[in-house]
Amino acid sequence: MKPRAFTIPGDRMRAAHVIRAMSEFVIAMTQAGHSLVATFSEESKTREQEAKYHSMIGDIAEQAEHLGSKWTAEDWKRLLLDKFARETGRTGGKIIPNLDSNGVVEVGILSRKFGKREASEFIEFLMSWGAENGCYFTEKVTDPETGEIFTVTWQMAKQREEVAA
Repeated sequence: MKPRAFTIPGDRMRAAHVIRAMSEFVIAMTQAGHSLVATFSEESKTREQEAKYHSMIGDIAEQAEHLGSKWTAEDWKRLLLDKFARETGRTGGKIIPNLDSNGVVEVGILSRKFGKREASEFIEFLMSWGAENGCYFTEKVTDPETGEIFTVTWQMAKQREEVAA
């Protein structure tokens, strides 16, 4: 039997339609003598989300410094994921001794495990962090009428803190 995936939308009416289709499938398969395993998980992040946050991290790596030094995009990804995890109450990265006890290894949050919602939150976090740290971001945009591709550079406005009088 070939695996079958059902995506249940967040809209209640459309979800009911998909659930009915799932029910019909389950009934048909069990009547035919098949045992089934059902697994439910949050919708996976999209390739577009992944490309966007990797592009944003690359922009940050080109512009920002940490401890007075420039770092690679992969280094910045680890730093930003750790900060994102701590600020959002997720289990963050940990530093533990390596197996030879002569160094350390970072373990913890991985972007490849992000669901769609988590990837969106990480992109919003990067926008905010970039604004607070003066970073500009670049994006490729296609003109829908001409098909021409443009590179757009943008920066989020830094949030102003309200000062009580």
